Amino acid sequence: MEKQAINNLDFRKIFSDTINSMTLIPLMISGGRSNVTTRCSQNMTLTDMRAQYASRVLSNIFAYKDLNSEIVLTSTTNCDNKTLNNTITCSVGPVINPVTKKKDVSTSFQEYVRSRKLRVKCRHPPEAGLEVDPPFREAVKILYNRSRVACIIQKFDEGVETSLYPPLPSLDMTNFKLLKQKAEIDITSKYIAGFVPMLNKFSLARIAKITAELWRFLLFLSQDYSHYYSSVRTLCDEHNRSHPTMHARIWMLKVILKIYDAAFAILNLKPVEYV
Repeated sequence: MEKQAINNLDFRKIFSDTINSMTLIPLMISGGRSNVTTRCSQNMTLTDMRAQYASRVLSNIFAYKDLNSEIVLTSTTNCDNKTLNNTITCSVGPVINPVTKKKDVSTSFQEYVRSRKLRVKCRHPPEAGLEVDPPFREAVKILYNRSRVACIIQKFDEGVETSLYPPLPSLDMTNFKLLKQKAEIDITSKYIAGFVPMLNKFSLARIAKITAELWRFLLFLSQDYSHYYSSVRTLCDEHNRSHPTMHARIWMLKVILKIYDAAFAILNLKPVEYV
């Protein structure tokens, strides 16, 4: 059983402020100023692909922050980071090849895709296996737990449609004092209340750490939510008929889902709808 903790958080305000911010993020990404470009080799190596992906993420971040500095990402190893006439040039480090486990500055993206397809085909001849390579486990954990949240909300909505559950009350009419579990308080204080401040702290001075920091945030959120999911049942059943508690938890999950989707939009990721 999950531990209960002293509840001093204003859940209603935190949830409301976060929902409002998450609604604005896509608009700010599409409407903000951002000038991020890449310099890549004609061969389009794995490192070039990393530079291109990083440029899309940074473009979204700085459009959200509405910064108009010119940022150039390059895979050229002898290009130093520098600031000149409001232009920042960053060198992207080589990718660790998932197959060889070594730094790879020569394999093209197309070559890697072909070798990856052959490797998967050889390992799982008649059917897809369940084994996941270590480099991709973090991504699976994040996608999987985002899907868990979405599926619970979908099941709740279906239950409302069939009159199994009463409709979700508004934020103002929900009793958030029922969120007493330590995990609920920790998730709210660390991740829900912490997401927007983290985005607002991103700056040109920390440009090399932005993508990794956002990824770690999602990974730690997914790890903590996974523990919460295993110990706390959100939807009511024959053993738990506390609809007010369920409603408070559904609101928390709705905010978590909005954070996932806002972060995915910044990272140019598509969610997996079902698990």
